[in-house]
Amino acid sequence: MKYSLLAVMAFMVLACGVSSDTGINKSIFVSDGEHRTNGLRTVNGSITVGNKVVVDGDCSTVNGKITIGENSQVGEVSCVNGSIHLDRNSNVAEVSCVNGSIHLGSEVQVAGDVSTVNGSIKSNIFARIVGDMETVNGDMIAEQTTIGGNIQTVNGDIDLLNESVVKGNIIVDRHSQKRPWKEYKELVITVDSGSKINGYIEVKGDEPNVTVVLSGGGEVLGDIINARVVRK
Repeated sequence: MKYSLLAVMAFMVLACGVSSDTGINKSIFVSDGEHRTNGLRTVNGSITVGNKVVVDGDCSTVNGKITIGENSQVGEVSCVNGSIHLDRNSNVAEVSCVNGSIHLGSEVQVAGDVSTVNGSIKSNIFARIVGDMETVNGDMIAEQTTIGGNIQTVNGDIDLLNESVVKGNIIVDRHSQKRPWKEYKELVITVDSGSKINGYIEVKGDEPNVTVVLSGGGEVLGDIINARVVRK
């Protein structure tokens, strides 16, 4: 995960002004059909990209949300203290956030990873993530979505619905980052409605408190390690 890089994004916004459209204390709006040859970066502002837009660079903000319209294409999309929404059939290189949720509309294509620290991730039908889906504290819901890599979390529920496919593994890391006086919440991984995990599910840690629910024809082709299994 690239959390350490995201933490210094405010500095990067200022440092990359030569090759990007930048803003401080203001929002950036790109109209439908535009082609921007530079990236878009702002602090204390939002970024709104319209429909059928091409942005050759990346989109990043600190303290603001990012919205990418339908049928648009951009580079990496990242934020600190905000949310990210990708509308139908948009195409991006990677999506990451520190404190905020990520929503992928139907038919969205992500060439790399989708990750957040404190926030949820939701993907709609026919979305495709080539890399991993990752969070630390936040739930993940994938509906008829293909994930080419792994799903990783520490303290968030996972719902795989409507024939979603995970080509890699699901890894829950409850071995590290735990404070001695604090217990992890009960975590539930649901594989439902014909969804499939091609790899395994592994929960790391001495006190896993994780339940895997297999229902509606959902299946895990590999082993389920260190978790309770419920079949419905």
